[in-house]
Amino acid sequence: MKKLLIVGLIFASAQVVAHHATVTNFTQNIITVTGKVEQIRFQNPHSSILMKVADEEGEEKYWLVESDARTTYEKKGWSLDSIRVGSEITVSGREGRRDYTMYLTRAELEDGTVFTSSGTE
Repeated sequence: MKKLLIVGLIFASAQVVAHHATVTNFTQNIITVTGKVEQIRFQNPHSSILMKVADEEGEEKYWLVESDARTTYEKKGWSLDSIRVGSEITVSGREGRRDYTMYLTRAELEDGTVFTSSGTE
């Protein structure tokens, strides 16, 4: 029974570590898009922004911009009021391996405020 418990804990901890590995979901290629914020989810363990972005032909696509945890951003000066649904923002980040996804490294808000993965510029 004790061996079974130890094996279970090892597998459970491996899954937690694997969950936070961004290398499997995002490349090192940095991309930038500008669009309208449709939804914001500031939560743990990851926050996200859903944006509507027009491509080169003018067709609108939905982008999922994944990012760090809510608590991480709050420590860096972000708050729930920093980004508003309906506002236009420009985001940069690591390109996703899935279409229309990225991992946020920089966001510029309508008022010119810039947030980066290390805090406010």
